[in-house]
Amino acid sequence: MATTAAPQPSMRAAILAGGRASRYRGLPKGLLSLPDGRTILERTIDVLRESGIDRPVLVANDPAPYRPLQLEIVGDRRPGLGPLAGIEAALLHCAGRCDGLLILPCDLPGITPAILCRLQASFARRRSPITVAEMPDGFWQPLCAILRPDVLVGVQRALDGGRRGVYRLWRELRARPERFPDARPFANINTPQDLARWVKAQSDSAEPNRSATTRGIGDPARAPG
Repeated sequence: MATTAAPQPSMRAAILAGGRASRYRGLPKGLLSLPDGRTILERTIDVLRESGIDRPVLVANDPAPYRPLQLEIVGDRRPGLGPLAGIEAALLHCAGRCDGLLILPCDLPGITPAILCRLQASFARRRSPITVAEMPDGFWQPLCAILRPDVLVGVQRALDGGRRGVYRLWRELRARPERFPDARPFANINTPQDLARWVKAQSDSAEPNRSATTRGIGDPARAPG
């Protein structure tokens, strides 16, 4: 008797860009230019499209700089409470529209379609509330994850109780990690020096007779708590 494959979960994506841009003299990190001419955000949008997710929503409290991207933009319902408030806004916006919401920070210039496809496959296979990227050292990248819509209840309960730590909340909500062997694609850009080192590392890695290193580039983004 033939078996019917389980339907794949419908996916949407949210890019979290709500942080202050003080480190870049007011320019949002996601709008910094990469050597290929794209901004970090434009590259992220392309990577999402290549992984099968089109038209992400952008979570940003100042929409003006991002309007040329022609994306849906939503603001935090509770401004000033960090990434968890952005996640709440994204889940509320996408309620009833998907089976899984992939979240990404706006400052990962090295993220790849293969990583996002692997996260989606893990989420579909496990059907856990949260599937989160795990680094080789066992640390989770809490802002690179796929969430079931019902996670909203736990997110709102945490915010109502004054808790903002994404990492601890994902542990509490029994997230399942998907381990990746290389942390370098998860390196985030926190300072202009981080971006310069990342660009140099990419240039070095393109030369076949040289071994590039990314030590010293921004560590995988770690949410406090």
